[in-house]
Amino acid sequence: MRAWFLVAALTAACVDAAKKSSKSGMADLLDLTDDTLEAALAKHPIMLISITVPNCDICNQVGRRLGSAVAELRVQAKNAVALGQLRITSNDSPVLAQIVQGQLTLPKLIVFREGEALDYQGDITKESIVSEMLREASRDTVQTFKSVKQAERFLHLDSWSAQHADEEKPPRVVGFFPSNNSAAYGVYRETARKLQGLIAFGECFDVAIQRKFLGKPARKSTIQLVKADKKERKLTYAGPLMVTKLARWVATHSVSLVQDLSTESSIESHMALGVPLFLLLMPDSYEEELGEMMQHLRAVASRVRERLLFGYGFKDTEPWPQFAAQLGIDRSATGAFWMIVGNNMDVTGRNWSMAWLRPPSLGFQIYAMEARGKESAADVTEKKVEKFISNFLKQVDDMTPEEDLSKAVVEEEEEATDEATAAAAQPAAAASAEAVNYDKQLRKRIGELQMNFNSGVANIKKVLDDVQDAPSLLKGKAASLTSIVQNMELKLKKDVLGLKRELMELGRSDKTEL
Repeated sequence: MRAWFLVAALTAACVDAAKKSSKSGMADLLDLTDDTLEAALAKHPIMLISITVPNCDICNQVGRRLGSAVAELRVQAKNAVALGQLRITSNDSPVLAQIVQGQLTLPKLIVFREGEALDYQGDITKESIVSEMLREASRDTVQTFKSVKQAERFLHLDSWSAQHADEEKPPRVVGFFPSNNSAAYGVYRETARKLQGLIAFGECFDVAIQRKFLGKPARKSTIQLVKADKKERKLTYAGPLMVTKLARWVATHSVSLVQDLSTESSIESHMALGVPLFLLLMPDSYEEELGEMMQHLRAVASRVRERLLFGYGFKDTEPWPQFAAQLGIDRSATGAFWMIVGNNMDVTGRNWSMAWLRPPSLGFQIYAMEARGKESAADVTEKKVEKFISNFLKQVDDMTPEEDLSKAVVEEEEEATDEATAAAAQPAAAASAEAVNYDKQLRKRIGELQMNFNSGVANIKKVLDDVQDAPSLLKGKAASLTSIVQNMELKLKKDVLGLKRELMELGRSDKTEL
């Protein structure tokens, strides 16, 4: 009987400790509302939030998973990552509506980097949350090129990419700028923040790297989209320097001019972009005339590219039969169907002043459709396709006000640095680079010191938490605690000596300059 009571007491203690641990983790989460979200985004550059509503069991489960990851992320990410729950109490969240487009399905996790929303890509487990958020903390929103090799690797132009030609090589955006304090660079950076979930961005200010890729130093901003597409290897932006215009150009030009939508993934990726799609859904018999039809489609697509995507599929070949049913097309219907479709969005497409998020599901919304059952492949001509497209775009133009291009940045060329000026600037540049290096080293030393201290304290607290409900057991933990403190002392001594050495080195360099 005494043994049974002891087991019962231990079980109750474990349950109570688990509840305390769970509450402790949840307590460390940011509890956000519409009134506090914007302030939290301004305070925390990298943040993962879960959307929750009252009486949502699965939302509470996700909250507990987030809470379990807080302590580990605090140590490993050195407080660079915040986790929280956004509580929605009404049907419409005015603040969230300014950040996220479309309908939200629960559970929903969103990563925020520099105030912009990104899709959370991992699983909803402690391990995955920690791994994904450490990856977010370790990467830059825009990668700054410090060497030609780094730029080549980013743009898939290095030897590894050449040797692995079959590997998927996603498109990249790269901007070459005379400096990082221009309004044009501000537009580029803002666009990169909006589209960071869609495509990777790089930037270059180094004259030597600019000469390698442009043939000369950049006197004005040059923004290029680089793709693994033999027909469109490199495209240069020539439109107005506005976030909405540049963002839409990147999205529409990141895919092929006319895409063969023969796989479910290609269909989903095109629909997810947020741009209406002209879809030629045709019988298999059209395939013999595909080459000539492509010339007509490409001719029209090139003229309206920033407004429409172009694609085609064969309605009797998988996966199109199931999608044709969603579009309301009878399986026995003959001939081709010309249509313009979107993924549950406005006829004008997504709002490009907002962050890009992948739609929660693949859905077809038809804006225009013509059944051309009595026609053949020879009837798919440039003139007829142009007429169909023009009628649709005219309706769109009648519905939307013309964008004010006067807000676009007007850029003037900056003078290229001559050799004498460059030579005179070299010592100052070297001193600046050396100072930056010392700054990085000092921050690294301080980070190591902080991490080892936090880790030691966390280990001590863990031992104390284990005996919290049985203080009499603390005496038996003395050896374990002593070992933790000694190990902590050794690590901290090493870190302090390293920091002292860096400061002495910095002092010597300062005297040398004098």
